[in-house]
Amino acid sequence: MTQIFVFTAGNPEARRHLENSIERPVRPETVFDTFPEPLHEELEKVRVQDNGFYAWGAIPGSRNRPNWQSMEAEDFVLCVYDATYQYVFRLLAKYDNERFAETVWARDEQGWTWQLMYFLTEPVGVGRRLSDFRDYLEPERYWGFTRVEDERTDNIASSYGSVDRFVAGMLGREDGSLPTQLSIGADRSQRVAESSLEVDRIAHGDVDEELIPEVEGRKRIALHVSYERKPKNRRQAIEVHGTICQVCGFDFDKVYGREYADGYIEIHHIKPLSAYEGEVNPATDLVPLCANCHKMAHRRRISVTPIDELKGLLKAHDPSQTAGLDERHFP
Repeated sequence: MTQIFVFTAGNPEARRHLENSIERPVRPETVFDTFPEPLHEELEKVRVQDNGFYAWGAIPGSRNRPNWQSMEAEDFVLCVYDATYQYVFRLLAKYDNERFAETVWARDEQGWTWQLMYFLTEPVGVGRRLSDFRDYLEPERYWGFTRVEDERTDNIASSYGSVDRFVAGMLGREDGSLPTQLSIGADRSQRVAESSLEVDRIAHGDVDEELIPEVEGRKRIALHVSYERKPKNRRQAIEVHGTICQVCGFDFDKVYGREYADGYIEIHHIKPLSAYEGEVNPATDLVPLCANCHKMAHRRRISVTPIDELKGLLKAHDPSQTAGLDERHFP
């Protein structure tokens, strides 16, 4: 059965490590320079599969080594700090490599380094309190590097149907599917490429149903397609609102040149798609946003942030960014 491991990053040293090898992937040259050449082909497969090297490790010891030895490919790993599940990953590979650990994370005051290291999939943000899953996990036991006991893993699988569905639940994915970053297998690269193509076509309002793969997140994407798949909606929204971001005023044509940008802009629904009961009105339901502001509009997991609130946030932190913007309001 798939296992769950937890590592904590509560102190300043761990946060630095998190930044150096999780929030930013380790540079490929660092990896290949610190691993023997016979492993390079194997490591290249890890790099290609996950578009980089995301790494963590544990200091050798009577508690850490057995946990590390029990890790297997595709197990889930949770990162915890500030009483919150911050990230979730899956295990790709593990190595006992003192040279790599010293190069990436240095050594502690006692001269130890985190050589029981492992490569992980790209991090996926969780943002859930430890107390939210107290019935299934045991946060009181989290100390450094922890393996969730088999009894609790069995209970999770029994209650949710599988560990995968439990993790999907932690991420708020009601259909039980996992995001692409947590996919494992030879077809991962193909699925990422297909999903990227799909998103690009949806953003431009030009969707070919035959190109939409049956992948994780399909339910959410289908809802989006059903409202924005018609090029007419996109064209009408641009006719009404133009191609300038309605939050920060960014103009792709002005910054990148009309010949290259060609009127590019993303079209955003100002209320959750699930709230629509009839046809979309491009004049009142759609608004042009740049990619950054579009991401921030969907930053909250359970709601869409209103346009005026985004403007207020931007103005509060950098008033110069909103100078001269018109004050149109959208419901």
